Amino acid sequence: MIGNVPSDFRLPTSDSVIGRLADDVVLSIEDLWVEYQTPAGPMQAVRGATLEIRRGEAVALIGESGSGKTTLGLALLRLLTRTARVSRGRARFRIGDGRTLELFSLGGSDLRRFRWQECAMVFQAALNSLNPVLKVRDHFIETARAHGRKDDRQTSERARELLRMVQLDGERVLSSYPHELSGGMRQRVSIALSLLLEPQLIILDEPTTALDILTQRAIIDVIRSLRQRLNFTMMFISHDLSLAAELADRVATMYAGELVEVGKVRDVFYTPKHPYTVGLLNAVPPIAGEEFTPLTAIPGSPPDLLAMPSGCSFHPRCPYATELCVRQAPPLFAVGNGHQAACFHWERVTRRLDVWEGAVR
Repeated sequence: MIGNVPSDFRLPTSDSVIGRLADDVVLSIEDLWVEYQTPAGPMQAVRGATLEIRRGEAVALIGESGSGKTTLGLALLRLLTRTARVSRGRARFRIGDGRTLELFSLGGSDLRRFRWQECAMVFQAALNSLNPVLKVRDHFIETARAHGRKDDRQTSERARELLRMVQLDGERVLSSYPHELSGGMRQRVSIALSLLLEPQLIILDEPTTALDILTQRAIIDVIRSLRQRLNFTMMFISHDLSLAAELADRVATMYAGELVEVGKVRDVFYTPKHPYTVGLLNAVPPIAGEEFTPLTAIPGSPPDLLAMPSGCSFHPRCPYATELCVRQAPPLFAVGNGHQAACFHWERVTRRLDVWEGAVR
């Protein structure tokens, strides 16, 4: 089994299905901590993450590289490296009949069924996630067989249908090896493969990274079209704010392993309430309008996860920081309309660029 969980977690059972979630909630993450073992000691890559994802919605995880976004996604699928483990917290997933899977208690056939049949992931590097010695057709067939679907002809027909949905020539692509396809084509194959078993939740990790601008546009259009047609729930990981603005219903900002702001796209992008989100938005050039808008970089660097600062992890880089921020870590405050922000001074936060001038400490 890939990935580790603490020894005090409930052992896998054949009926590791308990309880219920609210009818509209597909995934519930509660106080999740993930740590990596390093020669210098344990490094907390995800710290106290709490998030709910509702049926049919798209949630974007945004933040700088190294903020814990991918680790969070891999933890949900139990695909962490052997040096990583979930040290605390729980994650629950609501299956079709209304019952709830405890994800960190799953094992054996339960875990196999959850992966790809209930939740699938499109990994960041499409070439690395596809087996170079298997043709694309074999990727679909092997995935179906692993979940008890033995009719290869039916699987191939379903694969052609999915490849058509992602705007590829099914017959040509199925008979190709991954290296014979372009980067954009491989990414679309990965998206089609993730949909083979009709999972409720798709996790996309940087789906447009390393692609040219036109291919990125095509991938975005494909994802939007698939959501409208298949109505799956989606969590996607990105540092591209324009992608989040186009595809997400809600945005969750991660910083140093923590979820520091969660809210609807319009609320987070137009009235952000955490200084880190403001910093991200101020560092991105606008894509519309004729007036020139100056850009402002976030001062300083992300913290060393092996030596986290006291109190709020963002306070060394924050223009609003006070002694309270140095002494105490803020919880996620409810700031209205389902919007949450982990900032003691959220009422003062503004997108004004002049607030950030001279903020380097």
